[in-house]
Amino acid sequence: MAEQQEGMRKPQQARSQDSAAKVLDAALEILGNDGPGALTIAAVSKRSGVSNGAIYHRFVDRRNLLVAAQDHFLAQIEAAWLSRAAPIWDTNDPTTLLRRLIEAFSDVFTENRLVFQAFMLSGYDDPHLRARGAASTRRAAREFSALLVERFGTTPEAADTAYRILWGQAVSTALFANDEVTELDVSEQTRQEHLLDALHGILGTTPFAARADGSE
Repeated sequence: MAEQQEGMRKPQQARSQDSAAKVLDAALEILGNDGPGALTIAAVSKRSGVSNGAIYHRFVDRRNLLVAAQDHFLAQIEAAWLSRAAPIWDTNDPTTLLRRLIEAFSDVFTENRLVFQAFMLSGYDDPHLRARGAASTRRAAREFSALLVERFGTTPEAADTAYRILWGQAVSTALFANDEVTELDVSEQTRQEHLLDALHGILGTTPFAARADGSE
């Protein structure tokens, strides 16, 4: 069969996938900029350039669109996390490795803060969305904890606790401004150093006495 000539129309399936991606990207932009209350079929149609009818035909209603946007978002986040974290595990020094993991975890949540916030808030009203988000979080926890156990020889319980601390810190950042959590003005660098100490203590990677006298 001859190759498709340049300028010929894409097959229907490819065009449909392109349209769906535009719709879902537009939905995430709206969630990130204006929150879940602004997510309507009309708004997504205007931003994506895909007709109302085509969106209704594919997604049926706003809720199904929101579910599909959540799946699209979680897939993007998992891909972003994997690309950032993969080279970190090759780091030999435990302190450097953990510091880079803290930074990567924080960056992924901070860069997508408003979209995380939108789905977390939507999840309170929609058990299905909440369950899908929880499933993604548990999957990430299993994979992340397994890597900590393999790398540091720590217990699964310690690795799980380390993940919970990182996740909790990231979620707190996504949901609240610093002054909404505490009144103490602490720099991000100082907070990350304390978090690093906490992870060292939980994972048993570096004695606190060693860190106190300046050794790594």
